[in-house]
Formats: sequence, C-alpha cells, structure tokens
Amino acid sequence: MKKIFSISSVLLCTLFLSTACTNQTQNSSSAPSTQSSSSDEDISVETYFDKLLSKVDKVTTDNYKSDDYKIYDYKTVLREPEKFFSLKMRIDNLEIVQIFKEGKYKKILATQPSGNFYMLFMETKRIEKRFLEKDHLSVNGRYLLSYEYTTNSNKEKSVPLIYVDAYLMLKN
Repeated sequence: MKKIFSISSVLLCTLFLSTACTNQTQNSSSAPSTQSSSSDEDISVETYFDKLLSKVDKVTTDNYKSDDYKIYDYKTVLREPEKFFSLKMRIDNLEIVQIFKEGKYKKILATQPSGNFYMLFMETKRIEKRFLEKDHLSVNGRYLLSYEYTTNSNKEKSVPLIYVDAYLMLKN
C-alpha cells in the first residue's frame, strides 16, 4: 500500500511540475513584442528583402542615371501600391528616426518635414559613412511595396518600402 501511495504521489508531483512549466512557457510567449509584418510567412527580414530584390533589375554604377528618379505624391503611391512596384523615386530631406540591422541590410525609418514616413533599406556594405539618428538624407531608390510594421506604442503603420540605389548625406 505504501508503494502505491509513493508512486501515486511521485506521479502527481511530476504532473504538477510539467503543468507549471507549460503555463510559464505559454505566458512568456504571449508577451507583447514589436515586430514588422513584412510578409505572411515566418521568414527573416533579410530573406524577405532578398526575395523582393530578386524581382527588380539591378542598378549599377554603369546603368545608374539620377535623372530617372522623380518625386511622386506620397498618398498616391500608398493608395495604389501595385501600380508603382519598382518605380524609381527621389525622396528629399529625410531625417533618420530609427536604424535597424537586418542581416546584411540596414533598415532605416525616416521622415520628411511634412510627416511622411518611409522605410528605407540597403546593403550595409554600400554605406560609406555610418548613419546616425537625426542625420538628413536625400535618396534615389525604388518603391517596392507598402511595408507594415508595429510601432513602439503598438499601432500598425503602413509606409512605402524603398530600396536605396543612391543617397546623399546632407549637412544637419
């Protein structure tokens, strides 16, 4: 009888401990986090950017022409993003708000004085001078899609995602 009682108590303790550990795991995974929702699949941002870039022509120093990049209306591009895929755009007077490292890329959240936000990205190895928050840039790049991300205040935002072909760092 003592044997059955001790085996039962060991089994109950094991069951209790496994339940407690499972609850801790579930609680920690439900904690809020700030993540970008760059695609429906669960892939890295670097892989996602690689896939996007495989769909556009490569711009090199041999075929780059700054006159090909025009200024477009911010809201028009966001309203009809599919019409503007790979569109060459010029964006002036951007101020860097936040910089992220995503594998081989730098992802840069930037804003214009008008309040228009853009998510820029480019290969880290192409950056000649380290970017800092509050730096000012003018960018020639290609619009790829409307990029959705979650802000620190837990709000969903949609901004143009721009692959940077060339940039000019402005004096602050």
